[in-house]
Amino acid sequence: MRRPPNPKYALLAGADLLALCADVEGLFAEPAPPARARYELRGCEPRGPLGRAVTQAVVEGTAPQGELYVRTSDGVLGLQDVRVLGIRGDVVTVEARTPPARERDRRDAVDCAHLIRISPEQPEEATHTEVTFLGCAPRGALREAVARDRTLTAPVTFQRLAQAGTAAFGARGARITGWAPSARETDAGATAAGDADAGLLDVTVLVDRRDLRPPAVADIWELWWRDRPEEPGTWARFPSGTRGAWLEQARRRSEVPDPPADTYHLDGAHVVDADSFWCALGEAFLGPGGYLAEDLDQLHPPFEPGTTLVWHDAEVARTCLGVVPRARDRPPTFEEIVVALACSGVTVEFA
Repeated sequence: MRRPPNPKYALLAGADLLALCADVEGLFAEPAPPARARYELRGCEPRGPLGRAVTQAVVEGTAPQGELYVRTSDGVLGLQDVRVLGIRGDVVTVEARTPPARERDRRDAVDCAHLIRISPEQPEEATHTEVTFLGCAPRGALREAVARDRTLTAPVTFQRLAQAGTAAFGARGARITGWAPSARETDAGATAAGDADAGLLDVTVLVDRRDLRPPAVADIWELWWRDRPEEPGTWARFPSGTRGAWLEQARRRSEVPDPPADTYHLDGAHVVDADSFWCALGEAFLGPGGYLAEDLDQLHPPFEPGTTLVWHDAEVARTCLGVVPRARDRPPTFEEIVVALACSGVTVEFA
């Protein structure tokens, strides 16, 4: 069976390859924000931060809580980005961005009898959308399903491939809803519909709307298709919310050598969030497309004595970083970054 020219996507069921595909339609759009759901904490005696939030909610109608951990007969459950909506007897009503996640026992967990979701589940048509992978050469289970005209029910994921052999991982579990002969032209000028030997398909996959990618991510993936970008500051062309995709590609393509002692310059004009800082830091030490770290803990190997980082336009980061509410997974503040660099042996100067 013919392989699509320069396949850019792979469809997989677990570790098993289902198809290599030339392109995709419908994947690049603004992702849907997570749907917030309401829960009741039943048989609950609010205390500590939750007690204060309940008091505020009684007065003002709602109150921010942030993280909330609840100890029930089912164990400790955690909710993120919580707002307290009110209390009725021993029942506290809250709203959260994430479903309950099992946690290890925590001293700050609030004892409650039950944690019950009271919001109805959204219908699939409201939470999912169809994405079409074009010019796909089926393999394995998909090829067998096509040959026997059977439905393939296994959850699937996709990978964005690269010419250099690395990949960006795609959506969480989705499912294939259909396929049809592909009319996409190959590099040889033949179409699957008109060339029986090609056997290429257009495969439709139902994906969670939260797994759609902003349009700028398509440009980032295309830019990294062959190799690391060579122009300084290329990452800054992309909106701040998509620079995590740049970091993902840089991490997969970059070796992380120990930079020798020297003076390095960080262009801080576009450092408006944590991802921006890590993009700029990697470039400062390792050149365009360089990757050094994306977490303060990754800075622990000490730099050579005498290493200096000159941070230009540092006021941009000083103004923008660390202004979100403090939470367990919050981004680092400007001051924390400077301290972490200093602890790693880097002298930071501002210019």
